[in-house]
Amino acid sequence: MFRKLKGAEYGRLGHWAKQQAATRSNGGSKVPSSLEQISIDRETIGHALKDRTLYVPIHQRSYAWENEHVTDLYQDLARAIDEGDREYFLGAIVVVQSPANKLEVNDGQQRLATSTILIAAIRDYFLASTDGETARLVENEYLFSTDRKTHEVSARLHLNAEDHDYFQNRILHRPKDAERLATEKQHLTKESHRRIEKAADLAATHVKTRVATLPQADRATHLHKWLDFIDDGARVIWVQVADSRAAYFIFETMNDRGPKLPAADLLKNHLISKADDRQMEVFQKWQSMAAVLDTLGEQEDAIVNYIRYFWISRYGPIRSRDLYDSIKDKIKNKTAAVTHIAELEGRSKDYAALLTPSHEMWAAYGPNVRKQIGTLSFLGVKQIRPILLAALGRFRQKEFQKLLRAAVSWCVRYILSGVTPGALENRHGKAAMKISARTITTVKELLSEMAGVIPDDAMFQAAVATANVSQARLARYYLSALQQQADGEAEPYYVPSDDLTLEHILPENPGKDWDAIQLTTAKELLNKLGNQVLLPATVNSKLGNVGYDAKKKALAAAQFSLTKDAVIAGKWDADAIRKRQERLASLAVKTWPLKP
Repeated sequence: MFRKLKGAEYGRLGHWAKQQAATRSNGGSKVPSSLEQISIDRETIGHALKDRTLYVPIHQRSYAWENEHVTDLYQDLARAIDEGDREYFLGAIVVVQSPANKLEVNDGQQRLATSTILIAAIRDYFLASTDGETARLVENEYLFSTDRKTHEVSARLHLNAEDHDYFQNRILHRPKDAERLATEKQHLTKESHRRIEKAADLAATHVKTRVATLPQADRATHLHKWLDFIDDGARVIWVQVADSRAAYFIFETMNDRGPKLPAADLLKNHLISKADDRQMEVFQKWQSMAAVLDTLGEQEDAIVNYIRYFWISRYGPIRSRDLYDSIKDKIKNKTAAVTHIAELEGRSKDYAALLTPSHEMWAAYGPNVRKQIGTLSFLGVKQIRPILLAALGRFRQKEFQKLLRAAVSWCVRYILSGVTPGALENRHGKAAMKISARTITTVKELLSEMAGVIPDDAMFQAAVATANVSQARLARYYLSALQQQADGEAEPYYVPSDDLTLEHILPENPGKDWDAIQLTTAKELLNKLGNQVLLPATVNSKLGNVGYDAKKKALAAAQFSLTKDAVIAGKWDADAIRKRQERLASLAVKTWPLKP
């Protein structure tokens, strides 16, 4: 993860800065002029923390290192110390002097925070060893600073708005301080706080392990050796620039071939970097949007998925890997950044509603809409989301309700007909863009636009007639909806009850009653939709692998007509399964109609 510093690397970044400034002067407009004011110095992690008060801007990502990253840093430092290396290179720290005359860390906060966690663990060890004076000196050097005039004590490293209070209470305060004790009892809901807690545990374990085999008299000496190395050997390149635009530019360029930030952070940072004096406004709107999307349970992917679907609904198909570049190309100034984040924040509530049947938005639409939203979520065809998002902002309420009914049918047709995601993504994206532009205003027009992608009745019926359905949840849904259609329900599709189970008439492992069926044939026929029926759980659990004749009584007694009709065959073989599945296919065209 880290490596020993090569002498030439100190000058390489300075040479790079001169090249970039030359590029700007020769017409390279993307390079900020403030790069000419770049300052590059040799530094160490220890002195970075001792000599300055550092602030992570509110919009920078929260603590993100996993256990493996923390362990790599601590083990790399241990290896360098054990092998007698004079220096070890930990990369570059990029800072900018803020308008409030604060040093803001734009790259390197993870290394600074993780090093601080280790130093705090060493301080805690001295406290546990009743060496309070050494612990106090460690605190004064690395963890806290005291204003000479006001005597106010403050942290030397301030994390972002989400993490700082927790970081200060859990890491910087002493183990017996009330703030620390209260924090350790909290149930941690933020992922970044859980990561800080894990890093603290790893640091405490690392310190104890490093001194465990040493004589008691040598342990303090060894820990001082660690602090000395952090002071003098843990080298970084200290890059200070004049403004945040230059910092963002350097960050993106330096990380062009290295590990990437999560896509959501890159998108956020780009919007904030363009916002100039409205950065706080953009950050707050981003946080508001993220809070809405956090309720969806998709973790970090929820933000990127939403932004991509929103972008598709406005500008047409875009792949995930191209999203960031597309946004950079279109969002080039403060007005565009502020406008875009305002739209993202506002539409995030619509997007959350599209994935949440219980959302308050649907109260005005009636219970059927909640059922349709639930069924779409159950089916999980994500490629339709840009269309739904665009239509929710453009279609009239009755037309949108009609679209939801149609969308359920189309999604089932996609799944059972095996339409590829790539085909859906492209055509859905183009259709969503036309809805946003108001060139498509009705489901009828949308259906015409999607001709050739949505399987027509003949294609759909043929697909169902031969379909294998290996996912029990989908098979239960299909059979439940088909049964509803057979019973004359007006809207037959719904998410099935957990009280119903699937019975494979021809079982996966046929017993002696199935001697006429070859094992290879049985495996080919097992997941045919025609071989599957609905039964109450209490009945299904008793059938096991008995033969067809023994199952007939249970099938005939079922309350479902489509289960009963499985007893009409003289024997249960490939032909009987095919004929039943053809009957189901004919019914499927009516259950999931092409036109709402």
